[in-house]
Amino acid sequence: MESRHGVAGVDPHKHSATIALIDHRGEVEAVASFPVTPDGIAELLEFLTGSELVIARIGIEGSAGLGQPLTLALAAAGHDVREVQPNRTAERRRRRRRAKTDIEDAEAIARETLADPNLPPAGKRSTPEAAWDELTAVHDWRASLVLQRVRQLTEAEAVLVALPLSIRATLPTTSRVLPQLMALEAGQGEWPGIQAADHIRLDRLLAALQDIRTLTSRIKDLDKRVPLLIEALGCTLTEICGIGVVTAMELLVEVGDPCRFRTEAQFARWCGAAPLAVSSGEGHGRARRHRLDVGGNRTVNSVLHIVHVTQVRCHEPARAFMAKKISENKPKRTARRSHKRRLANVIIRHMWKDAESHRARPPAHTSVA
Repeated sequence: MESRHGVAGVDPHKHSATIALIDHRGEVEAVASFPVTPDGIAELLEFLTGSELVIARIGIEGSAGLGQPLTLALAAAGHDVREVQPNRTAERRRRRRRAKTDIEDAEAIARETLADPNLPPAGKRSTPEAAWDELTAVHDWRASLVLQRVRQLTEAEAVLVALPLSIRATLPTTSRVLPQLMALEAGQGEWPGIQAADHIRLDRLLAALQDIRTLTSRIKDLDKRVPLLIEALGCTLTEICGIGVVTAMELLVEVGDPCRFRTEAQFARWCGAAPLAVSSGEGHGRARRHRLDVGGNRTVNSVLHIVHVTQVRCHEPARAFMAKKISENKPKRTARRSHKRRLANVIIRHMWKDAESHRARPPAHTSVA
């Protein structure tokens, strides 16, 4: 009997995961739900091996979040696991006016997996690594502290505007909030005759200043740990002009295992550095006009933009590249996009080389706690 091929789609949640199997013609073969526990994941793997279908690919939504345990287990079992973005299934459901259930979502994920064989690889690492997990924990904590600090500064700015003009006139004439808070601290007690509500606002601002200092201190403490962690991972991205330790950390955490990308083009498409053709009336030849791909990883794309801006300011090869593109009558936006595409190639090649060297090194204790 000839083997039947198909794909699977997994809709993971906090306590359960639903999987749908469809054949190459799009017919639903089976749907089942399993608890996200060691026994439940083992049952899901048995469900896959017991199917009559030969599973070519498995699509999973949220492979780096709720679907991470399933992604690791499926990859360890030898399956080709791909990431399906939630907006793709949401668009399909909205376009066809379908209900939202776990079964419907799993089937939609499977159909997207069947329709697009070039979906990006799922997860960030197929095998756990202690140093990368530690770096991820530092990165997430630091990002949370930065957001808290920004929120404190944003709220303080609104309170500063509500102060009496007699107090605001004594503050530095700057748009920055922190110098104004420090001036309030230095001049506290020098504003007689203000109302009780203004006293409360001043107390709030002084308390916010203390919170901002605490958050800044914690961020600096975490920043001291980052160089040791990226060194433990064998990362040399900081050798590239425009990439510091924090930027290198962003790339390591977002990209994960760089070897899950087989080509530069696959990485560029994943991070949105590869432009999309936007052409009409040009026939069957090569497209001449392109636009930005907004569907890629926006964090990595933002890093590419920061590196681009830095290199154009102080790196001669980048300045020469931009000048060459502009001399070819390319718009500045197109030249910038081309340079970011080249940077994507440089970064992924650098990460491939680092990963190869790191795997050749003997394991060592990497904790810097």
